[in-house]
Amino acid sequence: MSIAVDPTFLPELRRFGAFDVNACFNCGNCTAVCPLSTGNDSFPRKMIRYAQIGERDHLLAHKELWLCYYCGECSDTCPRQAEPGEFMAAARRYAIASYEPTGISYMLYTSKLFTTLFMVVLSTFFAVLLLMGHGPLLEGAPHLFAMDETKGFLSFELIHDTGLILFVVAGLAALGGIVRMTLRLTSAVTRTKPAEREEGARTVGFFARIFFAVRNVIAELAAQKRYRDCEEEPKLPWYRGRWFVHMSIMWGFIGLGVATGLDYLLMLVADKVPGQPDPLWWPTRLLGTVAGLLMMYGVSLALVQRYRKPNKYASHSLLSDWLFLWLLWIAGLTGFVLEVALYLPTMSAWGYVVFLVHVVVAMEVIVLLPFTKFAHSIYRPLALLVHEFCRAAAD
Repeated sequence: MSIAVDPTFLPELRRFGAFDVNACFNCGNCTAVCPLSTGNDSFPRKMIRYAQIGERDHLLAHKELWLCYYCGECSDTCPRQAEPGEFMAAARRYAIASYEPTGISYMLYTSKLFTTLFMVVLSTFFAVLLLMGHGPLLEGAPHLFAMDETKGFLSFELIHDTGLILFVVAGLAALGGIVRMTLRLTSAVTRTKPAEREEGARTVGFFARIFFAVRNVIAELAAQKRYRDCEEEPKLPWYRGRWFVHMSIMWGFIGLGVATGLDYLLMLVADKVPGQPDPLWWPTRLLGTVAGLLMMYGVSLALVQRYRKPNKYASHSLLSDWLFLWLLWIAGLTGFVLEVALYLPTMSAWGYVVFLVHVVVAMEVIVLLPFTKFAHSIYRPLALLVHEFCRAAAD
């Protein structure tokens, strides 16, 4: 069977990372040393071959693209210095840009000028929007939210309504990517010849496989087992390992989301006044503080690692990778500064500035969810779900 080679794909893919798989002679060393590659899930060799011949559809349709956590061992042992680990990272960036339907993600990954202008415009828009509905800067007890035209600094209703709109917009963009990815993954499964499918695939019930897949994915995400299996620096203490850094960011962000949601519910059911300081032992305050510290620890360590470049994983970062981490760090820092400001006897002018920056950055994080590396939180669990669903047939 003849294969039509597309020579334009590799140069396009190279815009998403620093690798040179043209030097690869397909020796298979990268697959052999990978601690997560198995007989049924072979990578990165297969993914590299797809890129070399221009099979972009096959590349995007295989779950193996998302099973890699970039430990860097393949790049360290590659006899041709083709950087297969960085290739896999670049392919995931390309996949995010391809799944996302608006084209914004593609520009954020490939154009520094567009990324800079996009963030400037986004920040300016949110700041102007919020300040258009601001109230007076009050002396005395802090009032950060305006419940009507005479009280507070920023309008709670405006922040709430804008946040809902942003969640809907980001959700629709993410849904478009999820649909595209699901269609590609399922098409890859249906194209597989019956003889090549895992033994027993037709004897296990559909719902049993769904239960197996969901259970295993939840366990994986909660404990980061696969991430720990490919830890590239076992001599490091656990609290500095990449798996723990990743888990700190994930659980810290989830905890902050839960605390914010519970706080909003209390406003609805208990007439809690927004912007007023709660006791430090208050459950939502305590949860938010602990989660914020956990997230800040993970993000700070991730930034330090990218600056120091101690391994292959941290040796190459795009502007969009830095953007995601810095937004989380600024959101966390301003959140803690704002928490301190709330307990001061009076609200100073700097407190209002910090509050405005915090809300603007939080809105930017929401908007960028489906367009940046943050989209890994959507696509990797989906790929793992398909992976476990297919694997359930053999267990």
